[in-house]
Amino acid sequence: MQYSVCHQTVFHFDSAPQSVVQRLHLTPLSHANQNVIEWDIKVDGGGIQLGSDDFHGNRIHLCEHDLSGPTMAVSCHGYVEVVDGNGIWGEHENAVPLMLYQRSTPLSKAGPRLGKIAAEMSVVKKKKEVGDVELLHALSKRILECIEYKKGETDVTTTAEKAMEIGAGVCQDHVHAFTSVARLLGYSARYVSGYMFMEDMLVQKASHAWAEVYVKGLGWLGFDISNAISPDDRYIKLATGFDYSDVVPLAGIRIGEGRETLMTSISLSRQ
Repeated sequence: MQYSVCHQTVFHFDSAPQSVVQRLHLTPLSHANQNVIEWDIKVDGGGIQLGSDDFHGNRIHLCEHDLSGPTMAVSCHGYVEVVDGNGIWGEHENAVPLMLYQRSTPLSKAGPRLGKIAAEMSVVKKKKEVGDVELLHALSKRILECIEYKKGETDVTTTAEKAMEIGAGVCQDHVHAFTSVARLLGYSARYVSGYMFMEDMLVQKASHAWAEVYVKGLGWLGFDISNAISPDDRYIKLATGFDYSDVVPLAGIRIGEGRETLMTSISLSRQ
């Protein structure tokens, strides 16, 4: 399936800052089941200063506000073709050792609630009642039962254990909780950011997130906990990391006083 993608974020500054630099994780890469036909990033009210790759293999850009006006708009547009790989992304493709994806992070650190789920799943795993794939799908279902999908209950700083305590959250919280338990079970797990095409929501206000777990014999296998499925040809991958902090679409530093507001619009259409 081929998609046209438009992703725009507009920053508005109440007063002129002395400096604004943004790091962008907004460039998808081609892979076995994802082909980036065309991709362009345009910055109005600023410009791209650097393009590079991080240690996760993601393509990143640094852009700087030119301070000539109160706004800066970052616009991405491109065409991406995706085939259904049954959730399988494939073998490990970056320089980070697989075992490092078993480490806890500040956002995914397990507390008593996640530890309890890990203990339950560990019993099932030791009994070898199910295989790795079945066990991980069961874990995905269990996380969704504990964290109801509900906007406005959490934010980007909410930890996995806190989301468990609240009992509600969004895709980011689901991924952090899922990867937390998967790592306790001995799996290498990572956070994935990207887009998901939805027939009833052609214009969205945020990107999507899902998890990938490395399974022997398959490689990286995706789990969209929020939608209780594995990614198919409706998903476009942008970046991967240990948790959300590694894949933030736009993250920056502003020097100067005054408030800053932003508006994001994402549109996906089938070609």
